[in-house]
Amino acid sequence: MSDSDIPRTVLTPEQVTLLQMVYGAQTAQIIYVATRLGVADILRDAQRTSSELAAAVGVDESALRRLLRALVSLGVCAEVEVNHFALTKIGQYLQSDRPDSLQSRVLFNGEVLFRLWGALLDTVRSGNSGAMRVFNMPLYEYFQVRPEVGELFDQTMASAARYRLEPAVAAYDFSRFRTVVDVGGGNGALMLAILRSCPEPQGVVFDLPSVVERARQNIQKAGFSARCTVVAGNAVESLPEGADCYILSNFLVSMNDALATTILRNCRRVMATGGAVILIEWVMPTSGEAVDPYTFWDTASMDLNMLAIDGGAGW
Repeated sequence: MSDSDIPRTVLTPEQVTLLQMVYGAQTAQIIYVATRLGVADILRDAQRTSSELAAAVGVDESALRRLLRALVSLGVCAEVEVNHFALTKIGQYLQSDRPDSLQSRVLFNGEVLFRLWGALLDTVRSGNSGAMRVFNMPLYEYFQVRPEVGELFDQTMASAARYRLEPAVAAYDFSRFRTVVDVGGGNGALMLAILRSCPEPQGVVFDLPSVVERARQNIQKAGFSARCTVVAGNAVESLPEGADCYILSNFLVSMNDALATTILRNCRRVMATGGAVILIEWVMPTSGEAVDPYTFWDTASMDLNMLAIDGGAGW
């Protein structure tokens, strides 16, 4: 019997699409491992053989060659001749020195989110924080215990600022305010985007004591210490008083309705006359609404990130 006589089962396009989704975790790990090894930086200027790459990063050559083939299948690398590999246009975004690099996001996904999503079934069953289950503590406390992970988170947020925060800052005139308070301001990425775009307002980053030190360091590093202060506290209890703008960016999503209402009332109570409370959030499309597929996926997956991190109420 020849090969042509052997019955073949052909996957339907729908099955192929579903299987690519099912094995998405493997795709993420292929890219993560290559990124952690620094493959993109080594291939920045010239193609390399698998043995040259293995020597440069200190790994097994045979295993790396198999990883490189997988990267070729994903379009991240190209095999330009037998066992000679180069970066594609997609792979270039894994280089560490590009201003639009996605390297930090790949690493944070592989080292933090990947673990949280591994517990997603239990998180969905319980509705409780995945971070408490995986790390035995809230995520921001984990950043304190593992400062190198906190630094990676800061880099990830700075990367995301380009397409998530800066458009929001550009869409609103913050120059009309004297003092802007970012409630739950985290590492200060949003406040830095506002201060860079508007020379007028003073800034205040307000967050829990376990969080604000990273904001202080980032603001100092960026050269904005004269225009921005960092205040530690709990928004459920009190807020800095007298500002004419209070921002809540992807903050209330982690609260239940009662806590969210309390924080909004606190903002109203302490803000100056004529002030404003501004919410910056992803907007979950309604059923049947026309929407860009990537935007829908990005919003839905971020919603689940919030669930996996702290059991947030979502959009």
